[in-house]
Amino acid sequence: MIVVIGLGRETRELLGVLDRTQPGSEVLLLDERHPRADELPACPNLGLRLRGGIDLDVAGAVPAEATAVYRSPGVSPYRAAVARAVASGVPVTTPTGFWAAGRDNDDVVAITGTKGKSTTAALTAHLLTAAGRSVSLRGNIGRSALAADDAEPAADDIVLELSSYQLVDLDAPLGLGAITTLLRDHVPWHGSIERYHADKLRLLVLSERTVVTPAVAAFLHGPDGPLAAGPEGPGGRDGLSVEMIDAVAASPMRDAVRAALARAGLIGEHLVDDAELALALVDTRLQRPGGVGDLIGALADFRPLPHRLTPVGEHAGIRFVDDSISTVPESAVAAVRAYRPHGPVTVLLGGDDRGQQLAPLIELFHDPDVRAVLLPPLADRLHAALSPVAGARIQSAKGLADAVDLAVAGTPPGGSIILSPAAPSFSSYRDFIARGEHFTALVERLG
Repeated sequence: MIVVIGLGRETRELLGVLDRTQPGSEVLLLDERHPRADELPACPNLGLRLRGGIDLDVAGAVPAEATAVYRSPGVSPYRAAVARAVASGVPVTTPTGFWAAGRDNDDVVAITGTKGKSTTAALTAHLLTAAGRSVSLRGNIGRSALAADDAEPAADDIVLELSSYQLVDLDAPLGLGAITTLLRDHVPWHGSIERYHADKLRLLVLSERTVVTPAVAAFLHGPDGPLAAGPEGPGGRDGLSVEMIDAVAASPMRDAVRAALARAGLIGEHLVDDAELALALVDTRLQRPGGVGDLIGALADFRPLPHRLTPVGEHAGIRFVDDSISTVPESAVAAVRAYRPHGPVTVLLGGDDRGQQLAPLIELFHDPDVRAVLLPPLADRLHAALSPVAGARIQSAKGLADAVDLAVAGTPPGGSIILSPAAPSFSSYRDFIARGEHFTALVERLG
């Protein structure tokens, strides 16, 4: 019996694939909610049953007769019911893992990282297209892998954005991989920061070759990193070797990359890092004799992704920037530093408190031209951390609309107001997209 956990976008698509490719299969769909019958996809060729209201923290919630378990990416395999299935030897993976297991993946360029993976994936696809390749962009940023197989013609390259939720039990070889950053995030889902990093680093083992940023390379080769030198000299552990991994080198073309991105409306050194990683991936993938320097100009035509340091308007001489994707302090720091050279900055910080380490934010407020408006429920802890340095330059708001009003009142002409929350906000919004759309609507109402 096949067990599918969680009725989400990817598991719906998986059920459709199973209906076509494995007719007659018995499939049990488990969900912690109580989905209505009309929410189920039509699967006339499957023996599909629904069991709602299950508790995945109860070890026996996944039946012992399961022969395979496919979980929605949001369902942690460390929860008791799924962990028991894994311990029993039942194959467990996501719909993306199901897709990858059925092919050789030599055409895949897989990209992960705490931050920057979406932009790097989009930049990589853009540059490969500029090089004359046919490209399919997949993952959270594009179509899911399963859906794209049905809707798109065969491509030269598949650029696949992967989250740690998808990597943790992915078990298929990949052609080329990249890691952008390794920060602190998703700790409740993974159980610890160490396990979060280990799950991200699975990409190193799965990929035939991996390209990483200098910061990730420093982590890998650090005293506690998986490529630390041992008694036998430089080497690796957990199936890794130094020869498998390339680090992006300092580029003599960085100024040209920065200028091209600026023409596309992208500002910030972290975005230059993303673009240099994308160029390195394209160089590794194509192995062109002349390199990829001629592709830098194509960056000027790149369309910035929504909710990722995206300018959304100007009012009374103040520019407004939507960086709603920001869910960790490091990304908010990068956002402020990107716009601070252009004038004073007011950053909207806060959302759900999941134990973020707030220390990276403190340094920003030694600058008297950096202000903040704080959003609940993280606002109280932010205020305690920042007020000794920022003093009256921080204010607390009731919600996003109030925060925008306070920011406008306190930001001089020539300044920037940036929504870069350093926190998720599922208690108030469906996702970062809804939060960014609300911010944009509030800006548009200013006239």
